Amino acid sequence: MEPKGSVINEICSLYDQLSEGERSIADYVMAHPSDIASMTTREIAHASATSAASVSRFARRLGYESFSALRSALLRDERAFDSKGDISVISLDSPRAALETVLMVKNRELTDTLSLLKEDEVAHAARMLEHSVSITFAAVGNTIPSALSASFLLAQLGLRCNCAPTTEAMMLDSLSLTPHDVIVFLSKSGHSKRLNKMMDNAIDSDTPTIVITNQPGSPLARRAACVLHAATHDKVLNPDMPFSHNSINYIIEVLFLLLSSDIPNFRAHAGLLWKALGEDKGVPGEVF
Repeated sequence: MEPKGSVINEICSLYDQLSEGERSIADYVMAHPSDIASMTTREIAHASATSAASVSRFARRLGYESFSALRSALLRDERAFDSKGDISVISLDSPRAALETVLMVKNRELTDTLSLLKEDEVAHAARMLEHSVSITFAAVGNTIPSALSASFLLAQLGLRCNCAPTTEAMMLDSLSLTPHDVIVFLSKSGHSKRLNKMMDNAIDSDTPTIVITNQPGSPLARRAACVLHAATHDKVLNPDMPFSHNSINYIIEVLFLLLSSDIPNFRAHAGLLWKALGEDKGVPGEVF
């Protein structure tokens, strides 16, 4: 069965697991998606300094029967995304090109996420959050800021939310979960040992779990009560460093808006927050 998301999403998802040769092919495909449709495997092999056999193996590694199938899928993606060409190199010499390139990649990423999300799972997650006694957020590394932001965002609705500032403190929180709580894991890979240990603790306490991830087949996601699939196109812009949480934040904001439309006392609770904080910007009602 071919991957459900776009070719680029599949490449980004598996990038860190690819061999050096496979990464060379991946880099070329991500940088020149519009050219691939008219290139042979030998031409791609030459351009990526690999071999035709490596190109064929790369396609199978991504879940396609052949490179021809991958190429067809990529052409479909380019049409769906209304592609304007290849990815420009990010450089201080051309800030405008950088702005346009990042916008294009982010738009693709969100469109990909929309195609991967299941409507019933999104609704299920919203109901789980709405009916919980408290919500705990868990993440590691540079995803922690997104977890902190999500906690604050949902707390504005009157929901009792908690997100410790360190993974160690999150681990402690996971030891005191109850069946009436919900724990939300934000993890691109789903392979973090610490997060999987927190999942162990949640399962031991019969706590409902939500995982937002790019790897629905990961150890973390396979054990969750609800999984929300977030695409990631980080590697298109920077193959060396995961930096973007665009899709994760998109899902959190959708859940926030769904809940705000369904929680009757939201505005009253938000009003109490604004009143408590006071006017901070010299503009009535503006506190953020």
